[in-house]
Amino acid sequence: MKLLGLFCCAVLSALCATPSQAAYPDKPIKIIVSAPAGTAPDLIARLLGPTLTEIWGGQTIIVENKAGANGNLAAGEVSRADPDGYTLLMTPAGTLTANPSLYPKSAVTNLTPITQIGSVPFTVSVRPSLGVKTLPELLALIRSKPAQINCATTANGSFPHLAAEMLKQDAKLDYQIIKHNGGAAAGTSVAGEHTDFVVETAAVLAPFIESGKLVPLATTGSERSPAAPNLPTVAEAGVPGYSMTGWIALVGPHNLPDSITNTVQKAVAEALAKPGIRQKLDAMRFTVIGNTPAQFRQIVADERAKLQKIIEQAGLRQE
Repeated sequence: MKLLGLFCCAVLSALCATPSQAAYPDKPIKIIVSAPAGTAPDLIARLLGPTLTEIWGGQTIIVENKAGANGNLAAGEVSRADPDGYTLLMTPAGTLTANPSLYPKSAVTNLTPITQIGSVPFTVSVRPSLGVKTLPELLALIRSKPAQINCATTANGSFPHLAAEMLKQDAKLDYQIIKHNGGAAAGTSVAGEHTDFVVETAAVLAPFIESGKLVPLATTGSERSPAAPNLPTVAEAGVPGYSMTGWIALVGPHNLPDSITNTVQKAVAEALAKPGIRQKLDAMRFTVIGNTPAQFRQIVADERAKLQKIIEQAGLRQE
């Protein structure tokens, strides 16, 4: 009877084995990007794809762009996908941290954090004819002309927009925020003297800065940018405690198992350690991260709480 019982257990184990227990991944993986082709999330997804294919023994990585609704379209699709690791989302920070406060029905709270790919601070830059060369001079000018100075940013609720709102709130300033269709458009607006200053990534503003059409004053991160070590942070230059950094991350569907989450994170971290990948991200002014799911979850929670206050005070919540 004992032998019969052991035999039955072995048979049942074999019958209960399912394809989902096969080694992950065993088929193509789709990375949905919540931004258009040519943007940082898209470029990074396509940069990592071939290396992840190599790490995973030849499994194809399919990159699909699904832009719209400030990332909510892509986030909704991925949140509803089977939690098997074959549908992932590459998205900027705002989708995961700002959208829950901006859009009450956002699906991003149902996503599983996997890892941050890299971070990038924003740069506060002005048109040369404004006559200021430091951030304290800009702050003084804004205070001397309430509601008369204009700041160019990107779409409502984007991280550059929220960085501008946070600067206004933390420094107790009164200036107008003029939103544009993309960072390049915002930079062009200031370089063309249609607006006064801009908050955007250094990578986007680099052509304007290098040509002398914009003057960089400060970066928005908690530490000085390795790409601009001589440029002070906003906190150093007169707004203590200020810090706002953009980043790109990879997340999965709701209830993605820990085993798959950890497998993907380790593969991405391995890819990010490749010299060729790091060099290309450096050229895009990104600082490589590749943190663990637990570390990433805590960052998301902390930033959601911070941004909720900014969004509520600015009255940006969308119904």
